[in-house]
Amino acid sequence: AFVAGLEPTFAVVRSKCPSMEEPDVQLVGTELLASEILQPGRSTKKEFATWVASLTEEELKEVLTKRKAYKETALADMKAMQEERKKREEEIEAQRQKMIEQQKKAREERSLVFNPETGKMEIIDRKEEETKK
Repeated sequence: AFVAGLEPTFAVVRSKCPSMEEPDVQLVGTELLASEILQPGRSTKKEFATWVASLTEEELKEVLTKRKAYKETALADMKAMQEERKKREEEIEAQRQKMIEQQKKAREERSLVFNPETGKMEIIDRKEEETKK
């Protein structure tokens, strides 16, 4: 039923909007037909044909604009999501760098070290460490 109704619907859209490009004609026609078929029992084929024929060029262009807005909205949402993700990743990387610097500073400034032989924390002898280097 859907495929059989495509060409007649496209023909009506073409006749109402002669300046509309073919991909847009197909998009509008498919959208109109899909909205009709997705709700079974909404109307008969004849009622659908009468309804499509009664639509003005402005109404058909409005359907096209609304349908294209989904893609534009999705693209805008995707761009916003990508920017948020990038910002989050930058924040995580900044935290990671801060932790690395804190660890480096702690290694340089710490005064105690764990001695696995005794199982105790012991004071670091900086002079002894420097002579080992």
